[in-house]
Formats: sequence, C-alpha cells, structure tokens
Amino acid sequence: MFRKTVVGSFLYAKYYKEALFLATILPITISLVLEFAFSYINSQPLHYLNNVFLTVLNAIVAINVHKIVLHGVDSVPKWGRFKFGKVEIWFIGHYICLTAAFIAITFMTRFLGLAVIIIIVAFGVVACRLSLVFPAIAIGKGVSFPYAWHLSSGKTLYMFSVVAIFPITLSLVLVPLQTFGIPQVVTSILSYLVTIITVTSLSLAYKLLTEGELSQRN
Repeated sequence: MFRKTVVGSFLYAKYYKEALFLATILPITISLVLEFAFSYINSQPLHYLNNVFLTVLNAIVAINVHKIVLHGVDSVPKWGRFKFGKVEIWFIGHYICLTAAFIAITFMTRFLGLAVIIIIVAFGVVACRLSLVFPAIAIGKGVSFPYAWHLSSGKTLYMFSVVAIFPITLSLVLVPLQTFGIPQVVTSILSYLVTIITVTSLSLAYKLLTEGELSQRN
C-alpha cells in the first residue's frame, strides 16, 4: 500500500500539474515574498507574525491540493480557493493542536531527560495517524482527531511511512543543493514542490483507507 501511495503521489502530481500549479501559485508566491522580506528584518515579534501568515498560507496550499486530488479539478476555482473560512479555521485549529502538543512534550525534556525521546517518538507515531484528519477537513467534513484515529486503525506503520519517512526522504534530496550554492529562492521553490507531493500522498492515503473502510462495510 505504501508503494502504491508513493508512486501514486508522483503520478497524481504529474496528471494534475497544471491545476495544482494554478491553485497554489498565489499563496506560494506570497510565502516566498514574505520569507525573502523577513530575512532582512530582525524584529522577533514581526517574525512571530510572519509565522502566523505562513501557517495560513501553507494551510491554503494544502487544502487546495487535497481538494484537487480527492474531488478533482473542478472542486476549486481556477486560481484556487484563497480565503479564510470555516474550513481553513478548522484545518489550522487542528494543526495548532498538534503543534502545541509537540511543544509541550519537548518542554518536558528538562524534567524527564532521555525518557522524553521515547515520548516524542510515540507522539510522532500518533500524530502521523491523526494527520488523516487534514484531507477530511479540506474536503468539507466536520470531523476531528477521533475520526482519523479510527480510520487509521491497524495502519500505524503505513501512516508513519507516508507522513514521516516519505517527506523526510524527499527533503533529503534538497540537502546537496544547498552545498552547491544554489540560490535560496530555488531551494524554497523546490521545498514547496516537495510539500505538494507529500500532501498529495496524504490525500491518497485518505482515499485508500476510506475506500477500504467502505468495502469492508459492503
């Protein structure tokens, strides 16, 4: 199933390349401009504000990719869904919950020592399963983490591979480019390409698991 998801993510990205490009170019361009502009700003509060903007823009990118992969090209306007509505709020809210939980766990390192490593790994595995909530939210389902946990039951290794191992492996390809003096803007663009492919893989994981659940019911 993992191989099918990985191969499928590249095939889907190629098949929908025009729609994915048009639907994500605006938020990605704004993100790149913000990254460039804030590289010359030393104000810490402004950097926190920039991170908020980037989180919203990344959510918009992910939502558009999920919708195109799961519901087709016509599920979003030509230039993508670019607004801050209920879907975006629910999407970002769940992202913040996972991020806050991770920050809380890492903060515990000063009290638990090496034991926290086991906790972080365990949380990472759980978070990979819970990540299935994001494609569901993107296509308009008013669901939360329990839904993702139920859907990924018995698929822990698969979800860990899709959400953690696959993105890390793709990101490693970018590492040598930085040693060759490639301009930062190029690596940033490539990192967004990696993001689109990994979001696509999560969409396909959701598609495969929901189809499997339906077949079991029937």
